Amino acid sequence: MAALHGQQNTFYIPSSVEQEMCEHMFLSLPQEACGVMLGETAAGGIRISRFQPIRNVAPDPLHHFALDNAEWIRCVFSEPKLIGIFHSHPQTRPVPSVEDMQALPAFAGLLQMYLIGSPDLTGGLRSHMHLNGYQIVSSKELQDQAHRVAPSYTLLPVPLRVT
Repeated sequence: MAALHGQQNTFYIPSSVEQEMCEHMFLSLPQEACGVMLGETAAGGIRISRFQPIRNVAPDPLHHFALDNAEWIRCVFSEPKLIGIFHSHPQTRPVPSVEDMQALPAFAGLLQMYLIGSPDLTGGLRSHMHLNGYQIVSSKELQDQAHRVAPSYTLLPVPLRVT
């Protein structure tokens, strides 16, 4: 992951993959959609090659997402190019929410990127989304009272280029 430190990074996503994510998001409305991104680190950023939808099993899927455990575990152990996560905000802008930041440590150690999409409903069209990309960064080591070290994570905005 050395290519992502100390320089301006970019996430590159094929238009066909962006369209798959968009379709999954609109089919999931009014609930939040979620899935994982597959790809690889390259000079200057990350190249996304595939999107794998995962069922949202959150108790309140209108406002939260939770990856189906069986599908998530299958991806973790069978997808060597697992690099990120995607989810949607059906009613709000595609920026990290408080809930997103609280849930981040559950999977951040396995991933490098975090994508959030929101529907663009201007003109009544259901075919476009606003998509923002964020790099997952371990911000610092925190010590709890037992002196165990636990990582803390943050999300840094990264330019997203559709190719």
